[in-house]
Amino acid sequence: MRVPSEYLSVLRELVPEPVEIVGGGVEGQSTAKFLLGAGYERVTLRDKNPDVAAPDGCDRRCGADYLSELPSKGTIVRSAGVRSDLPAFLAFRESGGRILSQLPIFLALFQGVRKGRVAGVTGTFGKGTVTTLLSDMLRHAGIAHLVGGNIGTPMLDLLLQPDLPGTILLELSSFQLSDLGAPALLPTGLQRDDFCPRVGVAGRVTIEHLDWHVDQIEYWNAKARLCEDQTDADHAIFLSSDPGSVFVGMAGSGILHAIGESGELVPERDTVRDAQGNVVLRREDMKVPGAFQLVNASLAWAAARVLGASDESCHAGAVGFEGLPHRLQFAGERDGIRYYNDSYATRPEAALAAVEALSDRPLALVLGGSDKGIDFAELAEGLRATANLKFVGLIGATAKRLRAALEQDGPTHFALVDFPHLPEAFEGCRQAVAQGGSVLLSPACASFGLFKNYKERGEAFLALAKAAVEG
Repeated sequence: MRVPSEYLSVLRELVPEPVEIVGGGVEGQSTAKFLLGAGYERVTLRDKNPDVAAPDGCDRRCGADYLSELPSKGTIVRSAGVRSDLPAFLAFRESGGRILSQLPIFLALFQGVRKGRVAGVTGTFGKGTVTTLLSDMLRHAGIAHLVGGNIGTPMLDLLLQPDLPGTILLELSSFQLSDLGAPALLPTGLQRDDFCPRVGVAGRVTIEHLDWHVDQIEYWNAKARLCEDQTDADHAIFLSSDPGSVFVGMAGSGILHAIGESGELVPERDTVRDAQGNVVLRREDMKVPGAFQLVNASLAWAAARVLGASDESCHAGAVGFEGLPHRLQFAGERDGIRYYNDSYATRPEAALAAVEALSDRPLALVLGGSDKGIDFAELAEGLRATANLKFVGLIGATAKRLRAALEQDGPTHFALVDFPHLPEAFEGCRQAVAQGGSVLLSPACASFGLFKNYKERGEAFLALAKAAVEG
């Protein structure tokens, strides 16, 4: 599909040829097709996987030497998972080349050229839920929009939609945000703030991806790029009680919208109140379990208000929200046992939130996965304080470290058993609550080693739950 002509002048200034696209996954393929559709002729797709294919009209260099023989000028467009400070990239930049990713290209074209409005949502966890809640609220308000980024459609593909609305929601990771910002030489007619979302939403920011980021400081700085170039015409929404969220929200000069004590919305254990103390949302009215869902709903509510939605539309979106796959997903019930798939919970904080959400019945938990060097002390403390927790099945490479953390202060009040894989852990959990309760997969760890990704792990749990429910 041809790229609309209105974008071409700015695109050519921002992304000079030749273009080297590094990373041949979904995002890289999207970038290549977009540039070819804009009339680019010197485009090369590079990936260390020798089996990656390139679109028609695009050169390819894949395999062990995928970063060799880079040109001395032009543009590198990195996929989100590729760091921008690789030695080959630094040499390319020193020779006069430019390094970008999809996000600044998209913002330049949609906000700078199209004069649209982007709401960017980030956080260590919950950003997909907040983005989807926000979308549901806007839908109830009749506000046309699209969703992209980590969920939905790749960003540049959105620009090819025939009836492109004026609002786009993006779920954004630290990988995508890490090099966000305007280039040294701005394309004609664009301003620095065109290169940051008009609305920035920051959920809780703790620490994550230390197998990619150098340290927590780099991770927080990457998240803060969401709001760093905002002006006083933009909006930043953040959690006033969370230091990481405050760090992100207050990084720029946007209008501040605090969520929490003395803020415009105050999520509590069972309700959300507005600035005047009125209850605007009750936990019991939401279909998804957990007090943390009130926090997610409050962040989305504040963003929806900024984007033009009424409180009535926000409430309708919140109470109608059914959750996302692999995020505390109800997977069925039989013989008094309920099954919940929370495979997306790759952080201890997310697992603790899921455990708190299921505090009303005896609970058996599947915990563990690949090791990214995360500290499990807080997780252990929280689980030891969870009275309804009856059984923990440990799996994966982190099982040994998890056991050590859980037993550091003495024997646990719940059974703690190691299993070779998920099916055995599932059965152990099921037997532990045979008289009634909940079985929860909320591993607090990534899936690599036992599974390709969290989705595969979640699907495996759903299959086990389905078999248990159907008998």
